[in-house]
Amino acid sequence: MRSIAAAARAADREAQRRHKQVQKAQMISDSTTAVEDWEKCVGNLVSIHTDLVDMIDWHKIASQPGPSEPYQANDHRDRAETALAKFKPSVFHVFRGGSAKLRTQLETKIDEAAVLDQKQYQDAFTAYAKAAAEWEDETNFAKRLLRGEAAAIRQVIEEMQSLSETALVGTAIEFSFGQDFIHAKINIHGDDIVPGMRRKQLASGRLSETKMPVGQFNELYQDYVASVALKTAGDLFHILPLVEVYVTCMANMLNPQTGHQEWMPILSVQFVRDSFMRLNLNEIDPSDALRNFRHAMKFSKTKGFFAVEQLEPVNGRTADR
Repeated sequence: MRSIAAAARAADREAQRRHKQVQKAQMISDSTTAVEDWEKCVGNLVSIHTDLVDMIDWHKIASQPGPSEPYQANDHRDRAETALAKFKPSVFHVFRGGSAKLRTQLETKIDEAAVLDQKQYQDAFTAYAKAAAEWEDETNFAKRLLRGEAAAIRQVIEEMQSLSETALVGTAIEFSFGQDFIHAKINIHGDDIVPGMRRKQLASGRLSETKMPVGQFNELYQDYVASVALKTAGDLFHILPLVEVYVTCMANMLNPQTGHQEWMPILSVQFVRDSFMRLNLNEIDPSDALRNFRHAMKFSKTKGFFAVEQLEPVNGRTADR
């Protein structure tokens, strides 16, 4: 009995040991996943600008050659006429209804072949006319864009769904158009989009969660706002042949003059195409990259953003909405 009891206790201890091992492995796995999720969340906030829409080459579209007009081909008729020309009466034709009948059939096929040639030409011409109309519309539209027509710019913006998506970029976006510029104003998310806690995995495998320091929290939000501005500018440069675009990020914050929450500009940037296209978007720090452009921003590591005056076109050009 003592041997049986000792064996039972040993088996129980072994079962407990295995259970603890499983629990520890699960705890480590859960901690690893939690840290990875936190890192992914933070990474997504400051890398919005790395995912831009596809580039549209409006210069290429404006200069593309038109479709070639089809010509009237007589391939079927030519083959039918060749068959008739090669026809020679033979004694064997008697068994097939006579040479006259066969000749008549070959002559009829010539007429049928001519009809088929004409139908193919008409089908080809219809397709050509459609392609030519589309080519004319596309090239004319591209030329209007290259001239900086506000109506054409507005049409591109309205058709680009990606610029209307909110997601991480914000809750709304508004565009003002001028003769050769565009101003995008984005209602961005508040700083609650930034995690308030930091996560890391201890040497024991356990998850550690601590409150994020104010300075790090505010700098993450600053990078998020800058990333939104860069993303918006990049998308606009990719779909529009503009030399410059203006982007203003609006935050819902307390106006000390009125005591009410209002949408106020906290970042306004004049982006220039040449400078923007030279950026390595995958490697830049979003906030530091703003130094390449004329911008308005008041920011403190301890207090975050302050309201600023939004930038306006420097040549006095008027804009419509």
